[in-house]
Amino acid sequence: MKLYKYLITLSAGLLFASVIAFAQEKVADMSLSFDTVDSVRTCKVTIKSEGAPVADVSVRVAVQRLYTYMPMGKDITTDENGEATIEFPYDLPGDDAGVLHVLAKVEDDENYGSFEAKADVNWGTPKAKISKAERSLAGSRGNAPVYFIVASILIISGIWGTLVYVVLQVFKIRKISKHLHKN
Repeated sequence: MKLYKYLITLSAGLLFASVIAFAQEKVADMSLSFDTVDSVRTCKVTIKSEGAPVADVSVRVAVQRLYTYMPMGKDITTDENGEATIEFPYDLPGDDAGVLHVLAKVEDDENYGSFEAKADVNWGTPKAKISKAERSLAGSRGNAPVYFIVASILIISGIWGTLVYVVLQVFKIRKISKHLHKN
């Protein structure tokens, strides 16, 4: 009985593997190009397979952020020329030099599978240099006003001093009580 179930699972697995191999036979190439026309920044995605344009493919364009990619609006679809365009905003922060790392990705297409293309463009706003902050009320721990630091140290020292004094007094009472019981 166990052998029979195993053969069914094995044959179903081979059938599924052959379907996947057949569905992803075609290979598509994607390229990104950037252009500014009349102060409008656009990214053009071009998809070709075997030299012919690929139409009706959904493409997601995103920009790399700290941990993941931030999508640039909704997915776009290629036209009959295999091209799709999307507008870029002017206020995207880039790296130190203002460079944006752009990713165009096709996910789970029925004919071509998943593939992506990456490119860099100098359209971002450069990161601002952080200068040394002055001491202020809104400053972080390292930039707190000196009188706040001195006051907090005095308050904490006063509390601990009181606790030590109370413990010493308890030991003193205990010592006196032992002398009184002996007499």
